[in-house]
Amino acid sequence: MHKDKVMGGAIIGILADAVKLIVNYLLYKLGYTSVVFWQIIATRFLEKEYLFKPSAYIIGGIADITVTAGLGVLFVYSIQFIGRNYLIIKGIGYGLIIWVSLFGTLLGQSVQEKIPQTPSSIFVTIVAHFFFGLSLAVFTHYFYRSKKTF
Repeated sequence: MHKDKVMGGAIIGILADAVKLIVNYLLYKLGYTSVVFWQIIATRFLEKEYLFKPSAYIIGGIADITVTAGLGVLFVYSIQFIGRNYLIIKGIGYGLIIWVSLFGTLLGQSVQEKIPQTPSSIFVTIVAHFFFGLSLAVFTHYFYRSKKTF
C-alpha cells in the first residue's frame, strides 16, 4: 500500500485534517472562535439558519474530509516532484497556501455573509492550517520512510 500514492496521500490528508480539527476544537473550547471548521465549510452549502444544526456538521464534515484527502494526494505527488528536502517547511508552506486559497477566496465571502469572523477567529484558522501543513509533512515522512516507496 505504501507504493500507492493516491491511497497513501488520502490517508495522510485525512490524518492531517484530524490534527487541524483538534487544534480548531481546542481553540474553540478556549473561546478564541465561535465556530468549528465544519460549520465554516458548511457555509458553502447551507443558509445561515442551518449552520448551528447537526446537518451542518455532517455536510461540512463530508466536504472537509473529501477536500483534505485530495489535498493529501496533491501534497504527496508535489513532494515526489520537488523533493523531500526541507519537508517540514514545505508542509507548513503548503498548509498556509491552502489557508489563503480557501479562506481568502472560496470560503471568504460565504463565511463573512453567514458567520461574521473576528480577527481572533481568523487567526484560529491560520494556526490550524499551520498545523495541518506540519502534520502533512510529518505523516508523509513516516508513511514514506523508505526511498524505495517514494
